[in-house]
Amino acid sequence: MTPDEQQLFDLVPADGSYSTNPEVRRQLGWESDRYWTVRNSLIDQNLLSVARGRGGLVCRVTQPAAPHAPQQQVQVVPPPIREEELYQPAAAVLNGEWAKEKRLERWIVHTTARQGRRETGGRWSRPDLVVVTQSIYPYIPGRHFDVITFEVKPADALDVTAVYEALAHLRAATKAYILLHVPDVDKEHLDDSLSEIYSEAKKHGIGVITFNQPGDFAGWEEMVEPLRREPDPRRLNDFLATQFEPGHLETLLRWFR
Repeated sequence: MTPDEQQLFDLVPADGSYSTNPEVRRQLGWESDRYWTVRNSLIDQNLLSVARGRGGLVCRVTQPAAPHAPQQQVQVVPPPIREEELYQPAAAVLNGEWAKEKRLERWIVHTTARQGRRETGGRWSRPDLVVVTQSIYPYIPGRHFDVITFEVKPADALDVTAVYEALAHLRAATKAYILLHVPDVDKEHLDDSLSEIYSEAKKHGIGVITFNQPGDFAGWEEMVEPLRREPDPRRLNDFLATQFEPGHLETLLRWFR
């Protein structure tokens, strides 16, 4: 291991229990790019493993003891906020820590909710946020393109309808998520609604992410993993042409040159 890899590895508990990415990075005092590069190198060497959890979880692979999720600190959260106020901080996390956790190579994050009366193709056809990404895998030929949509819901609007909205996005996307604002102080009385949402999302292959603070990746947790679809290419092309700005479309063209 390099000195950086050894330093990060030593901070992950030897007993096999999990640490969160933000917790380890805070202890190291490293910049974001340095942390993710070293962490991913340790994963590639099969020295660390990952799991879903707030902020993403890491543990040592070599420890036989069953890992356990770290206790979450009780956080003081503000009163419920409007959906529109969630877009910018959520987009910032998608463009930063979330993209690095997913090991994306090229990506664009676009807020599609704020487009006024622009024609989008029907009811529930416009997501709130979209991530477009291109990846290259060493043993799989070609370039792999994904359009990932996100439907954002505030704490006072959590119901199963969000799943059907996200499902409609799959007509022109490869994956669809719903992003649910679940403040810690409200979690207990939202449990029934969340259970119904998780169950319906699994049936339809819709991903679910919950967060207590929209701009803090440490509070994000992927509860349901989405299934990848192959939409009709014409629909996908029309979606991008309709939803994205000319500058973004030019970037996409450069990816495939």
